Amino acid sequence: MDYLRSFLYHININSIFELLSFIGLGCFLVRRFILRKSPVPKSAFKTVPRELLQECVELLEKREKKRYESYVVPEEIISALRVDLSSEEYLKKLLCSICEHLGIDGSFIKLVVEDAVMSDRAGEISTDLAFTTIRLEMKPGYTLDAVIAVLAHESIHLHLYYEGISMRDTWENEILTDTAAVYCGFGEYIYKGYALMRGEFAFSYHKVGYISQEDVRYIETLMQNPGNS
Repeated sequence: MDYLRSFLYHININSIFELLSFIGLGCFLVRRFILRKSPVPKSAFKTVPRELLQECVELLEKREKKRYESYVVPEEIISALRVDLSSEEYLKKLLCSICEHLGIDGSFIKLVVEDAVMSDRAGEISTDLAFTTIRLEMKPGYTLDAVIAVLAHESIHLHLYYEGISMRDTWENEILTDTAAVYCGFGEYIYKGYALMRGEFAFSYHKVGYISQEDVRYIETLMQNPGNS
């Protein structure tokens, strides 16, 4: 008991972070060399069939009512978020800007920003036409591009909902949503935001999105050659 009291008395925040780093290293070594598992999340390796991406692009070419220019975040918004990525005021302005690009009034959407160290989700949307909520799960180490990509993905969910465009099951709909984000002009932000990111602890990684950076470039190639996908 005296040893425990002495340990707790001398421990500080730096000691805790050092301990967490050693735990992270230990987990990495166990997973990599004993369990033979990669420290990189499975989502980074999940392959999307090229046929499915082709099907998504073909569906969008048939159902979308217009061609979209490349989206660019307004300078005022991007400058403010570079200073404070957690600014709810400017995150809402970013969401409204993304929605405006899609022809949607974003002012009626409730944006909920939550710190989510352990959550696997990056974002979530719920809507019943009358009321819409988008949740942004902010994880340590998120880049501005990742946040833009997540909000674009969730906004595209709403766009596809309004347009009545969907696929057969949940996973295919997520692939369609990411494909539509590229199709609707968010390609560069999706490409940068969907990069693999280092986690908070040693040898930990995470990523957002359902497609890879390679998939983004493939979708762009299909878009440049309509009718040949």
